[in-house]
Amino acid sequence: MRKWQKLGVALLAVATFASLTACGNAGSSKDSDGEFLYVFNGKGEIADSLKALVKEYGEEKGIKVKTYSMTVGAQNGTEIQTTEFNSNTPPTIFSSGTLNNWGPASGDYMLDISDSDNKELKKLADEVPEAQKLTADDGENFGLPYNIEGYGYQVDTELLKELIDGDSEALLKDLKAETDYQAWVNFVKAADAYIKSNTVSSFKINGNEYTFAASKGELTKQLNGVFCVSPSETWTYMNHWVSFPLNAVFQNQSDAFSATGDEGIKDAKAALKHEIEAVDLEYSYTAGKDGASKRGPDFIDNTTGNYDVSLSNFAEHKGLFLKQGNWIYPNLVDINKDIVETMALVPVKWPVEDSDIKVEGRTADLMNTTIPAFVPNYFIINKQVSKAQQETAADFLVWLYTSERGKKFLKEEAGFIMYNDLEDTSSPNKLNNAVAEYVAAGPTLGNPFDGTPGSFNDTVGNILKSDYMTKETWTEADYDNYVDTVVKTWKQFKAESGQ
Repeated sequence: MRKWQKLGVALLAVATFASLTACGNAGSSKDSDGEFLYVFNGKGEIADSLKALVKEYGEEKGIKVKTYSMTVGAQNGTEIQTTEFNSNTPPTIFSSGTLNNWGPASGDYMLDISDSDNKELKKLADEVPEAQKLTADDGENFGLPYNIEGYGYQVDTELLKELIDGDSEALLKDLKAETDYQAWVNFVKAADAYIKSNTVSSFKINGNEYTFAASKGELTKQLNGVFCVSPSETWTYMNHWVSFPLNAVFQNQSDAFSATGDEGIKDAKAALKHEIEAVDLEYSYTAGKDGASKRGPDFIDNTTGNYDVSLSNFAEHKGLFLKQGNWIYPNLVDINKDIVETMALVPVKWPVEDSDIKVEGRTADLMNTTIPAFVPNYFIINKQVSKAQQETAADFLVWLYTSERGKKFLKEEAGFIMYNDLEDTSSPNKLNNAVAEYVAAGPTLGNPFDGTPGSFNDTVGNILKSDYMTKETWTEADYDNYVDTVVKTWKQFKAESGQ
């Protein structure tokens, strides 16, 4: 997905696609006696293919079916979904990426799959990796993942080949494995000097020494900076970055969502300060289209600092790294189809310490050698429909995830990463394969930014944009102010939500 501002992913809408197939008008849900399947889909990119699939299923099983899909854009998604839930034929399956609006504390529409009588569905739910489960206070399991998304520093391996004299594959492995933040800082600064001044030097990554190439090649000549960034779009640095310190104190987005008052966030201060230090580094060594870019009033200009520009700069090898996820694949294919064949994913590096981390099983080393991997949408059974309709919905989900036709839809037509088939890296989407490899190796980090209260992400993101991205040099006081702002804003929105 282009922008993964997951404020209830199912709530994003601009247009709807409704189809009623098989047996004509579905009538009321009460009259259907379970022989009715209504899939309400929050991912518009799969609208047509899902509609066709559900129609096939209805014809095969001899039941009435309906689909309703939303696409990203407008702001009336909640209103649309609420209207459908209150209709005579409410969705039997719907999608969401968070507990907001439809979870136990917000309408209680989500069926805990543990309460289903369908053993095959329970088995599928049990296979969801812990960090990717949609759960609440009591360990519920509310849905099956549409897809798994993950992010880190994207890099073109062809560019790495030209960057050094030596084994670029070894360098890539060492970049992935590096846990010493100072070594990463030294590398970034050395790479910047090489790019801007042709300064050939040696550097160490993961304890191994490498030397920049004596002369630049066709690709390295294009470099203008170390990082391609989107300073005009706050989600690329607020949501992307704040998830790291939140992962130090929350297991997943459900833990963040359920936290009350300053629970969790009060223990995140050291991690937040280490986060903002790493943000400072990334946004100090950035690439523009025609040269290096610098923080200042023009840095956040929407015409030069937007998402599309950052993708173009990366595809044109203006920068070495781009902090983004597997959702950028279709955009990159349109810009430079060759680059997607040679890309790799390096975990984000930041100076977190073990003492910063309160989540059992997570360490500073893990934080620097794995990626956040999360689910943007889940298929969820509507708890408010009849028992018979819940059973029909469960049967469909089992068919979707186990039949050859269903798996073809998920893998090929929708282009999803199958959470229960992570060893399959045969997808033409190399970015998906890279994410799947991290998830399969496990453990990965979660997406607690999805569970932040109210407009926390937007509020803090706008402060970063106006007060930090426009300022060339950040001080220790700026770091401390950021920490204070995050904690204060978190508490404010928790209080407003009654938590």
